[in-house]
Amino acid sequence: MEITKILSQTAIDYKKNIAGKYMLVEGSKLSSRVAGTDFFVTRKIDGHLQILFYKDGDAVLLNSRGIDKAGKLHCLEVAAECLKKAGVKDVIVAAELYMPREGGRPRCADVTSALADDTRRDQLCLAPFDIVSLDGKSFEGVPYQETYKALSDIFKADSVCPVQMMHASSLDEVQAIYDEWVECDGAEGLVIHSDSSIVAKVKPRHSIDAAIVGYTTGELGVRDLMLAVRREDGLFQVFAVGSGALSDVDRTSLAGRLQGMNVESRYVLTDSRGIAYQMVRPEIVWEVSVIELVARGNDDKVRMNALVSFDGGQWLHEGMTPGVSAFGLSFIRERTDKTPSETDIRVSQLTDLCPFEEVQGLKGELTPSTILDRRVYRKISGDKVMLHKFLIWKTNKEATSRYPAYIFYHTDYSSGRKDILKRDMAYAPDEAGIRSIFKEEILSNIKKGWEAVA
Repeated sequence: MEITKILSQTAIDYKKNIAGKYMLVEGSKLSSRVAGTDFFVTRKIDGHLQILFYKDGDAVLLNSRGIDKAGKLHCLEVAAECLKKAGVKDVIVAAELYMPREGGRPRCADVTSALADDTRRDQLCLAPFDIVSLDGKSFEGVPYQETYKALSDIFKADSVCPVQMMHASSLDEVQAIYDEWVECDGAEGLVIHSDSSIVAKVKPRHSIDAAIVGYTTGELGVRDLMLAVRREDGLFQVFAVGSGALSDVDRTSLAGRLQGMNVESRYVLTDSRGIAYQMVRPEIVWEVSVIELVARGNDDKVRMNALVSFDGGQWLHEGMTPGVSAFGLSFIRERTDKTPSETDIRVSQLTDLCPFEEVQGLKGELTPSTILDRRVYRKISGDKVMLHKFLIWKTNKEATSRYPAYIFYHTDYSSGRKDILKRDMAYAPDEAGIRSIFKEEILSNIKKGWEAVA
């Protein structure tokens, strides 16, 4: 089947506008967060979301980016046979591509490795769970029981069959299904359809040990904390900010402790108020919990995390890397028995739950940078000439993971100084952060007697 822009956009839109808008619910709060009186509960499979397009005997799978990454698969051929046998002419179906496991639930990473291994590709299976359209009929707003019946009538093969579904007439019955599938069987979670218009995605919490590397303050003390895990190469990977479930006592206590740990930083991140996080020595480890980690957002962009290093006196920005965003972040307790080492706060805590995406570098010539602001100041004292030049720009290359998003550059020239020329650089992940650095550096260096010349 020829892949068109329309098919690609349909796949992207499904992830963004439908699957991406499921309400995320913590398993222990299921009964208080889910509404309705009649429920159709499906088992959530940890695989790769695929949109199956079939028309007149031809079938193709596109991922949530609208790209055919799977290619020819045995399960895709089986799906086409099922559709042909059922007399379907044209259909768009959402499904999970997964690798079955004996004695355990499927894992997303298994799909990635199987797609790269010709000896394992034919073991991959498809689990259809939704219909976008069937023979010209849109299934938007169709009760889920009708959608599931249509899927069950079409897909009946071992390698292609709908996700497991159970009907429940009360929240107590839904809770019992959660306890059996998730708590006992170890399933990734549930998806709950009801007579309510909201679809709920229910997952358990996962614990992660992370170092506190920065903070901002508010009226009660700490407002938000910046968290990082550590890679085998020693670099810290910043993956989350927040303060969920911190008590007022903890906020006050941490503010006092962290203020005594302040250090300089060439990495700058600002909070929602535009205030930069104060970076600290990486000494305090906290156990936090998350409901979900995602490597690619509903905007279809790979989530990028900052990589930073600590030299004992300041933080340095080492670039960006594919990572995750954390949802449902809560602080549990300080881990005084752990240190910010590659073992105690290892990055695999994240990748075990959510493998990072791969970002392909830009091909051919890199996109030119965009200059955001440039200021030059001069001061003359006798025969001595002094110059300060400040420059900030957007690299437009952050997607390669080899360049920071925004750069600040300062040149300090003094003709009467032994070290005539000094240079300084800083980085930030957003424009607000780099402009904050730009402003602070000018205020710090340009005093009375300086003349703006550019």
